[in-house]
Amino acid sequence: MDPVVTEALEGELLNGAGTSSAPLASPFLGSGFLADASAPSSLREAPMPGLVSPFAEALAAGGSDEEQLLERLLGELEDETFEEAVEALVDEAAALQLSSPWSSESESGSAQVDAWASRLTAEAQRLFEHLEVTFADRAPASITASEIDLAAAEALSDPLSPASEQFLGGILNKVKQAVSTGLNVLGKFTGLGQLTGILRKLVEPLVRKVVNTALHRLPPSLRGPAMALASKLGHPTTGTASELTEDFDRQLAEALTATNEATIDQLLSAADEAARTSTENPVASLDVARARLAEELARATPGEPPVVQVEQFIPVVMAAMPLIRTAAGLIGKDRIRRMLAGPLATFIAPFVGQQAASSLAPHIAGAGMKLLGLEHEDPATLGTEAMVSTLEETVRQVLSLDPESLADDLRLGAEVQEAFTEAAARYLPRHVLRDDLEAGEEEAERGGWIMMPRYARPHFRYRAYSQPIRVQLSRPIARTIVFTDGETLEDRLLEDGVRAWPAEAEVQLFEAIPGTHLGHLAAGERDQGAPEAIPTAEYGELTPEAAGLLLRAPALGRRIEASGRGKLVSPGQRYFRVVATGHTRPHRRVRRLGLRLDLSSSTPVLRVHLRIGERAAHAIATQLDQRAHTQVVATLRRLLGDDARRAIAHRLARLRALTTPLTADRRRALAESLAEAMITAVSKELPAAGVALGKAAQDPASGITLTFAFPFTDRAGLQTGTPGTPTLTIRPGFRYD
Repeated sequence: MDPVVTEALEGELLNGAGTSSAPLASPFLGSGFLADASAPSSLREAPMPGLVSPFAEALAAGGSDEEQLLERLLGELEDETFEEAVEALVDEAAALQLSSPWSSESESGSAQVDAWASRLTAEAQRLFEHLEVTFADRAPASITASEIDLAAAEALSDPLSPASEQFLGGILNKVKQAVSTGLNVLGKFTGLGQLTGILRKLVEPLVRKVVNTALHRLPPSLRGPAMALASKLGHPTTGTASELTEDFDRQLAEALTATNEATIDQLLSAADEAARTSTENPVASLDVARARLAEELARATPGEPPVVQVEQFIPVVMAAMPLIRTAAGLIGKDRIRRMLAGPLATFIAPFVGQQAASSLAPHIAGAGMKLLGLEHEDPATLGTEAMVSTLEETVRQVLSLDPESLADDLRLGAEVQEAFTEAAARYLPRHVLRDDLEAGEEEAERGGWIMMPRYARPHFRYRAYSQPIRVQLSRPIARTIVFTDGETLEDRLLEDGVRAWPAEAEVQLFEAIPGTHLGHLAAGERDQGAPEAIPTAEYGELTPEAAGLLLRAPALGRRIEASGRGKLVSPGQRYFRVVATGHTRPHRRVRRLGLRLDLSSSTPVLRVHLRIGERAAHAIATQLDQRAHTQVVATLRRLLGDDARRAIAHRLARLRALTTPLTADRRRALAESLAEAMITAVSKELPAAGVALGKAAQDPASGITLTFAFPFTDRAGLQTGTPGTPTLTIRPGFRYD
């Protein structure tokens, strides 16, 4: 990193002032302590001067023909299904690691995941080889998408997992997209082998990055100060699916538009180097540190603060938080460790030792013990794990403060006390806490948060609430609970076969820890007797609003602001899964709304896909048979309600083809215009469109897709203009083109 940037970062981290500390109060009954404050280290400021570009404004504002071609290719390569496929791959790799034998403390489960990645890469290479042989004598412009699909079906005859099949399908779409647009535009590619040769060298690094993300292995490009700066800018250390696919598309587009072979080779080598891994795995180290601290607390002398043990634990938690690790190095690891370890060790002193730790075990009913596999667990083990969870959450919360707060002794002490009190209320039994503390989580007496899965101990990957909560869900409540794509819980329950209301259901609760992927939940909570993991789409975010509606306990919900682009599970984030009584096998979930922006001509076209599930499709077919066209429009209006419009606005924000992102107000206004125009288009085309709707609903393919193609006058119209009248296409099945 540039020394000037490093100095500026140091200045920002070090900027603060310290004062003497005051006595801190323990949240436990009858305990407190007085912590001595050390004088703060000297602080210095590093103001950042204004920077002036040496380039002409005209060059900065405009783009060359090559840049415009690159932007166009990026727009053509953008594919939401490919992002979903990479996301599913990360979850599948995480689930495989969790269900694999643990080979060692540092490389737990990685051997099988690496073998899985090698098989996936080999399948992709076999696909490319078959395409090259099949179309060896054909010009790219003469090859059709249907021919590519047929050749791929011949190459991929072996059964694949759903995620692997979806991924290879996404790669195949890249070939078809490049053949239909990119290669024809470039004009320099005379054979398909030139394209597949580039893809051959890009797929392996992408799969390697997927494994890095699932196993939390850090590549060299994210070590040291560079990693700190990436984290400071909001980028996760291993990347989300959105970022991985965006990098892949950009690397492919840059290689396609490169002017010579040397440049292509340089780009591909850089892509390969960026995916190389190191042996550093802070999550695996945290696994070991949790287990060690739990054992040490059980063996510790009752009443004696375990300062040394806590001091050894804090740096490992720091290591799982890259920005904090670097910040601590600049501000002073010893100072931070001392400021945290003393108070925390004093807080927990009355509860160390085998007998005292048993009192910290969460209250778990017999059914919950059996369900979680805890029948033979020592209560002291659960108690020390609960205390370790409390300490870890305290450290994580305190060290998530801005650097100025970390540099202020008095502020740091107050934050330690507050964070420990809040964490204790979440993870420890109510009877050990002071009476003057607020109740916190209303469900605390019914169960507790347990590190899971137990069979992988000590390699825990999430916390689960100790027992499902039985609820009676009314239809209005189910309709109010909305998932990220605009689908409601009512939609899902009806799709799963629920017909009577209120519906009896169980709500399972989960909490993320450092290293959690939704694939871990899906594998660890696999239904009994089920050969496959639970689909990750089953898990919804447990916000305070969702917890209030589902459980009448809003304090059980957590609101965690996402960092970076795309879906990223953050430590502390909570999830729920609803299982209706008698309906344990859910239907495949699909994203209801999809957007594709076509910039291949001077008149941009925005395609909006509305995917309607099987149940709703049959309801529409019945309404059409009865000539109840008003009801068809009403059904569509419900599908395109406020939640769907928010989902459209969210998708508009993620359109990479837009070189200038839409403002939040523009996204909301455009989403409203699009939704209203979609309803109007269907209304105007009924009853003529009723025949196509009826046939699509009766087709054996699951569900139907209504595609609305909105023309815009030009690119500027996307920013401020009104979309033109859409063209409606009705097709059976779920479409993504």
